[in-house]
Amino acid sequence: MNTDRWTADVVLNDGGTVHIRQIQPSDAPALQRFHARQSSESQYFRYFSAKAELSDAEAAKFCRILPGRRGALLVEDGPDLIAWADFERLEGRDDAEVAFHVDDRQSGRGIATLLLEHLSAMATAVGVRGFTAEVMADNRAMRLVFAHTGWPVERQFDSGVVEFTWSIDDTAAFLATTAKREQIGDSRSMARFLLPKSVVVIGASERPGSVGRMLLDNVRTPPSDIAVYAVNPNHNIVLDLPCVGSINDIETQIDLALIAVPEVELFAVLRACARRRVRGAVVITEISDQFPLDEVISDARRYGMRIVGPGSMGFANPGAAPSLHAHLARAALPGGSLAVSLQSGSLGGSVLERANRLGVGLSWFVSLGEKADVSGNDLLQFWQDDNTTRVIAMYTESFGNPQRFARIARRVALTRPIVAVRPGDSPVHDALYQQAGVITVDTVAAMLDTARVLALQPIAQGPRVAVITNSASPARLLLAGLRANGLDSVDSTGAIGSWQQLPWSVDPLTLVNAVRARRSDMTCDAIVVIYAPPIASTDHSFAQALASAEPSEPTIPLVGVFLGLDDGPLTPGSAIPNFTFPDDVARVLGRCVRYANWREQAAEQEQEAQPPPPEADEQRSVHRSLQAVIDHALQREPGNSLLTLSATTEFLGTLDIPFVPAAEVHTAPEAIAAATKLGFPVALKASIRPRRGRGAIAGVVLDLRDAHDVSRAWAELDAAHTLVAGARVQGMVPTGVEIRINARIDPNLGHVVSVDLGGILAGHEREQSIRLIPLGSGDAERMLQACLSEHVREDIGSAIPTAARLIETICHAAEHHHEIVSIDLNPVILTPEGCWVTDAKIFVGPQPKPDSPMRHLGPA
Repeated sequence: MNTDRWTADVVLNDGGTVHIRQIQPSDAPALQRFHARQSSESQYFRYFSAKAELSDAEAAKFCRILPGRRGALLVEDGPDLIAWADFERLEGRDDAEVAFHVDDRQSGRGIATLLLEHLSAMATAVGVRGFTAEVMADNRAMRLVFAHTGWPVERQFDSGVVEFTWSIDDTAAFLATTAKREQIGDSRSMARFLLPKSVVVIGASERPGSVGRMLLDNVRTPPSDIAVYAVNPNHNIVLDLPCVGSINDIETQIDLALIAVPEVELFAVLRACARRRVRGAVVITEISDQFPLDEVISDARRYGMRIVGPGSMGFANPGAAPSLHAHLARAALPGGSLAVSLQSGSLGGSVLERANRLGVGLSWFVSLGEKADVSGNDLLQFWQDDNTTRVIAMYTESFGNPQRFARIARRVALTRPIVAVRPGDSPVHDALYQQAGVITVDTVAAMLDTARVLALQPIAQGPRVAVITNSASPARLLLAGLRANGLDSVDSTGAIGSWQQLPWSVDPLTLVNAVRARRSDMTCDAIVVIYAPPIASTDHSFAQALASAEPSEPTIPLVGVFLGLDDGPLTPGSAIPNFTFPDDVARVLGRCVRYANWREQAAEQEQEAQPPPPEADEQRSVHRSLQAVIDHALQREPGNSLLTLSATTEFLGTLDIPFVPAAEVHTAPEAIAAATKLGFPVALKASIRPRRGRGAIAGVVLDLRDAHDVSRAWAELDAAHTLVAGARVQGMVPTGVEIRINARIDPNLGHVVSVDLGGILAGHEREQSIRLIPLGSGDAERMLQACLSEHVREDIGSAIPTAARLIETICHAAEHHHEIVSIDLNPVILTPEGCWVTDAKIFVGPQPKPDSPMRHLGPA
């Protein structure tokens, strides 16, 4: 068993981090010391008898791993062993007995639950299906641990002992409770240092223009009750603050360290902070490739310290009370409801200055820098429950764990819009964002424009946009933009494709009354006011009139395009965003409406989602049969293997997928015999075919109605040099729409599935609809709708739900059989009578088995 697989840093439910790993024989002395310092009651609960000490033999036994039979894990907090647990398989059975021992001083941190999650993953890997545990009836803490795991636990009481038994399958309830524990722990881990009571600036300086001086100035502005300390071995006082030479000279608990020291000093400073149990460090220092970053992060996590950066420009929480400005920005950061996360430190200052000019108030700003530890995922977990945050804006250049991001972002986006600049032009990453409900934009400017409308106005719930203007020319530009973004303009009569024209010399009251009327008539989902002054003027009476008439709690969004005014609030402090150009408004509203549609669909899916029923015997039989096909292929060829025709037929047949019967042949007489057996008409297909072309050049001849046709087709394929690996004879199916369904392993995202047009049209990424596996409810049908026109969908009718079930079946197989490298069904023929798979290429290969959903701090 690979020891490294069970080694992880994990956040507990109080936000602290610990190190969990497999126990080793060398841990016996530490286990004895751990046991000796526990209370007699704790020892009695663990061993059901008074046991003041562990003998050498007992300690050695507990530290021994028996592959396939016994496993054990321990938890370390810094250098201290604070808990351990083991399982031992019951003789001749597929369940195991488990036991736990947690340090008396560590109760209430969720350590036993954490051990149980990881121990179940370790046991599942060796074929254990269930756990049993005996607990003293008055050991209430341990009884609660088993009761609240999310697994269906059975209890039996006998002579003061409660026996718990349960299956350790990854049930929906278990996954949900694990995700909730993860969210609580991650959120508290961030809060421990993002909402500090004490801050130290290491590298504090009095020199004007220095990083240490700017950090110290910003941290102390405005004054608050947050305790601020300065560290610099070259000074006794910095800016009237006492200054010490090392963090070890500060006796009080430090929640946050801001570090701006030369790289050569950074390793020692971070190690000292970790051992002082600082809760979080923001590393401003830029590092080189030679810096031992992995070692620093591992050491910090083991001592419960999280790290932002390196290369961060800091963070601020203008929306909190008291606020803290622990950053290098010179721009003022007014409080508001937008949380901003940036990976790029160099962009931070520009983003903040633009946000300030746009009048966007911030709840949070965090510059992640190289995000060696703290990532956007951690911030999403924290902002999910942050009452000051209404909208989240993100710029990230890479994903450490894309699937975890998708899972967390989807949950957060159900209540808070997330606007993100997409990292590059990747259809798969676009699918990741789409599935998670993230609003994607191409530029930082578009990110802020979209976020400010979402932060200041209600979310547009539909495509009807009321356009009120005193100028036709910009209105026409806006209408073109609305149509391009899937929206409609409506006038005061409800007519589509028009606008409400006001007189060129309209007065402020008339303009305000027109807006009020549209708010009350319920015929629109958003209002855009375009105002062009008759002459260039500094008169802001129209903007002031509209801003003063804005209700305190509007129900539909109102956006202004006041020509001559800059992008920003309509008037200082106004909640009405103003745009310089109408086409920008159209793009922003289009994003808002698409997000509202996604949120409505996702909320319906959440409500409709039911825990899957226990796997029936028939389903288990399907999985066993499928695994047998895969195992046989892997035995035949150790590396990635393309299933033979017979194996492909068996694979698809096991899944009840309609695969058109076929036979492999190597000569013309064999082809004629196979066609006669299958029944005419047939198709003749070269086993290896070019990706482009038609007919014999592409290695395919269709609609062969007798032996003469087969003989002629064989000659044509032979002349085109496509028969080097033989051919297949296959029955014909009705003519219909050809699609391609492809499930595969993406090197960054895991299993993904795509649907696009099939046959010779397959492979054009622009036409593909891509999703991550597993799919959500209704995703398969939406993928088909995205790549097929409405006219085509009407023609093939009932084939759509049948094809959707086919997509879901393929995805289910890929999800539950990790050895599946790819399943390529092309073409799948859709007709009003149903769907048929006419060609399939299935590759399997040895792949690392995905871990159980154990909580752990992975790559950022």
